[in-house]
Amino acid sequence: MSDEQVKRKPGRPKGTGSIQTMQQILRTAAFLFMDQGFEKVSLEGVAKACGVTKASVYYYFNNKSHLFTDCLQFVLKMAYDNTAILLLVDGTLKERLLSVAVRHMKNAHVEFETMMREASSGLSLEQIDSIRASENALHVLICSVFKKAMDEGEIAVSDPLLLAHLFTAMLTVRNRKEIINDEKTVEQAAFEIVELLWAGLEPRLKD
Repeated sequence: MSDEQVKRKPGRPKGTGSIQTMQQILRTAAFLFMDQGFEKVSLEGVAKACGVTKASVYYYFNNKSHLFTDCLQFVLKMAYDNTAILLLVDGTLKERLLSVAVRHMKNAHVEFETMMREASSGLSLEQIDSIRASENALHVLICSVFKKAMDEGEIAVSDPLLLAHLFTAMLTVRNRKEIINDEKTVEQAAFEIVELLWAGLEPRLKD
């Protein structure tokens, strides 16, 4: 018996077993979930979009809730890494916030909380907690940047975690066609959002 036969998982579909296949499924399914929401996505649809068999998807993910959880973890990790790259560089906080806003708002998709509410009945508490932990990590990252700017006197002192949640919540207008349309680009809307936020963050002159 060959090493491949020894290592092969019983019943493993042909073409599975590689990290590339699993990542392809994750990336494709993540796009579908973010574009269509939880209910409209099926494992059959994911398999078809990936060009693999349904059995191949089931090889890596037991069911849709398992796939959904891993997809959101995957997306949130990418969001964290990309945000860290843009925030943890030289430049003013205002410039860095604008870079994050533009990057985030160019990726229009189903609103996160709407998708979570739709999926919650099919997820275990452990799965929900793991997704929320990854989401919270992003807010903690942004919070730390606001806190540093406060400590250095670049912005007014306030609740940095509240600001982090406020900032990310403001960016959800990217899905509103009455806001982002032929008359107003993502870049223009992002600029206005940061300007509005900044008006409340500027250090206040002491009497």
